[in-house]
Amino acid sequence: MRGILRATSLTAAIGAVALLPTTAASAAPAGPAASGCVTDSETEDFGRGEITVCVEDGEVRVTGHVEDLKPGGPFNGGDSGCVGWWIDWETASGPDSSTSTLACPHFTDKPYVEFDYDPTESEYGPKDVTGVADTHLTMVFM
Repeated sequence: MRGILRATSLTAAIGAVALLPTTAASAAPAGPAASGCVTDSETEDFGRGEITVCVEDGEVRVTGHVEDLKPGGPFNGGDSGCVGWWIDWETASGPDSSTSTLACPHFTDKPYVEFDYDPTESEYGPKDVTGVADTHLTMVFM
C-alpha cells in the first residue's frame, strides 16, 4: 500500500514560507480508500522517514518521523533543504496538498523529528479531508 494514504498534515514550521518539492518517489495514486490507517516509509539519498495516516469518522491523525541525512547545510557538506512528507489530500472541495512536520537541522539542530498531530487543526492545513491520494518523502527549500 506504498504511496496510498488517507489522512492529513501540515508542518508548524511552514507559515508563509514557499515550498519547492524536489523529489517524488511514489507509486501511482489510487482511488479514495475506506476509513482506516495506512503506513508508508521511504529512504532517499537526502533523508528517510515513516508516516501513518488515519482517517476515521471525520477525524485525521498523522504520526511518524523524518530524518535529514545531509544536515550540515550547504557550507558544511550538507544541503539547504528540509526533509518531510508531501501529502496530496482528497477533500470535500477537491484536491489539496501539504507537508508533514519538517526536519530542518540547519535551522533547528534536529536532523531527526517525530510528529503526531491533526493537520486539519492548522489554519494552513487541509479541511474536510475525505482521504489521501498520494504521499512521498520530499526535500523542500526554505
